[in-house]
Amino acid sequence: MAHSYAYLDKEKILHLHPLEDEAVKHGKYVGTNLDYDESGFPVIGGEGVVYYVDKDTAYVNGNEHEGKQMLYQAALKH
Repeated sequence: MAHSYAYLDKEKILHLHPLEDEAVKHGKYVGTNLDYDESGFPVIGGEGVVYYVDKDTAYVNGNEHEGKQMLYQAALKH
């Protein structure tokens, strides 16, 4: 059984939710074993990250306007 369910919001930002019923509300989704923080963002290296799929870029401690860009996000591509 999946640890969480991943889906993209309208801005193509990756979100995770423990309940399939909630993920399905956003259209396409997939079961995953990625951990997530209390905001529903994936956790990489112990920190929640905001991952923009179209830009292939992730930010720690905020979004693209206020967060710090991660230099390596290969863990999100599995």
